[in-house]
Amino acid sequence: MPQEPHRDEGKSAAPWLSPGLVQSNEVVMRTILDPDHLGPDGKLASAAISLEDIRFRGWSVDRKYFTSLWRVRLSHYRWKKKKPKVRNVYVLPVPVNDIRRPNPTTGQPDFVVTDTAMLLNPAHAAVLLSGPHGEGAARGFRNNLLRKLPQYVDLTQAFGSTDKYGYLRGMFKQITTILASPFRNIFRSMSGF
Repeated sequence: MPQEPHRDEGKSAAPWLSPGLVQSNEVVMRTILDPDHLGPDGKLASAAISLEDIRFRGWSVDRKYFTSLWRVRLSHYRWKKKKPKVRNVYVLPVPVNDIRRPNPTTGQPDFVVTDTAMLLNPAHAAVLLSGPHGEGAARGFRNNLLRKLPQYVDLTQAFGSTDKYGYLRGMFKQITTILASPFRNIFRSMSGF
């Protein structure tokens, strides 16, 4: 059984790399690979959201505020190189508030969105089920989420002219966080300062 993932939205998974906790007013973007994540009718297939991802690893997304067109374009280039059968690559821009919306039956959200920033990728976040669930329940939550997701778009449609400094903003926040963390002493000792 895989290790229980980080699900606490109030804490960062890697606080010394984090540009900050994921806010409900943010937009996250998921890369959609054609044909892997799309059905013959062009609609999102269930393969677009892996049950293993939402249960254990986290469904990887990028926080739009901390990334940029060229950074995501580079990621898409790498996907196409790694998977030559990919015809097109799209993004699915999703408001975090839509993912965190409470379930009408329980009053609690089915999903959480956690900051999972990585070194040189401050925008990385993960969507997970809000608690541990079996495969059948997870499939139901996933199918419900799939029905609520907006339409995927071409990458250039997801970014406006005011979004071009997102990655730099994220890197600045990440560097600031690293310098303010207890880990700064490790970097100082490595650099001789």
